[in-house]
Amino acid sequence: MSGGGDRGSATVELALALPAAVVVLAVALSAVQAAAAGAAVSAAALAGARAGAIAGDDAAVAVARRTAGGAATVEVGRAGGWIEVTVAVDLGWPWGARGARAALPLEG
Repeated sequence: MSGGGDRGSATVELALALPAAVVVLAVALSAVQAAAAGAAVSAAALAGARAGAIAGDDAAVAVARRTAGGAATVEVGRAGGWIEVTVAVDLGWPWGARGARAALPLEG
């Protein structure tokens, strides 16, 4: 009957370790989400530049915002036969902002 005390000790250890494991998992998932957002921002800038070169600035903003998410900040500039689209998304603490810029030549 001496094993009964060990079982109670293991339960207490599990109860103390479980919240720490949940926090580590939450931080890891948050980091994966931040990395995915960084990739989405790059794709949004390029998609916006393509749309802008074909259909104009309004299309560039709409496509970039749709690709990066509604909270994205999109800027479009044209100079010297080029269109440049800059997309930024603020992921909040602790990840901060992610941004990307893409430029394509205008045809015609």
